[in-house]
Amino acid sequence: MRTAEDFNRYYETPDPWGYARATFRDKVLRRRLTRSIRKKSVLELGCGEGHLTQVIFHRARSVTAVDISDVAIARAKSRNLGNAGFETADLLETSFGGYDVIAAIECIYYLSHQEQGAFLAKVAREHPGKLLWLSGPIIDYQRYFSHRRLMLEFKTLGFTVIRFYNLSVYWHPLSSRIVGNLLKLPLGYRLLDRLPERMIYQRLYAVRAP
Repeated sequence: MRTAEDFNRYYETPDPWGYARATFRDKVLRRRLTRSIRKKSVLELGCGEGHLTQVIFHRARSVTAVDISDVAIARAKSRNLGNAGFETADLLETSFGGYDVIAAIECIYYLSHQEQGAFLAKVAREHPGKLLWLSGPIIDYQRYFSHRRLMLEFKTLGFTVIRFYNLSVYWHPLSSRIVGNLLKLPLGYRLLDRLPERMIYQRLYAVRAP
């Protein structure tokens, strides 16, 4: 999917990705993001129906949240969040200037490899010296991106990698699925960053633009 029409068709059903049920993912993101966004101005790219805007970015001073789907944005606006404004826009056509933090959580893997490079170059140009949080699958490098490729892109464009964190495990084979369920036990998430890369499905990166 890439166009507004593509995403609008997907959003014919509310919460098509089941974000409201992804409580473990939310817990990990809150643990990693809260300190860096507290009382900051945030640009949230690919906000969808505003789930993360509400459960993660509520501690920000202000949030500008954008998504290409006007159907999703209409649902996001209905949340009536006091610190957030929602806009229908393509993230590659959105101004990145004037924010303390940019968050691109689970969205830029919908871009082509060329568009992903253009996105990072745009962040470097319009968001200099500031923080970018980016996440996505690293397991399927042909469709998305690998950890190694991302690290090379960051280095080439002059980004400083502050830290990266594991967000979820790949659910194949069965042994990985068992580990994934064990991580959901109380305090199990503390083991997530100790798992080998071959088991990781999604990873979160904190990087500083040059």
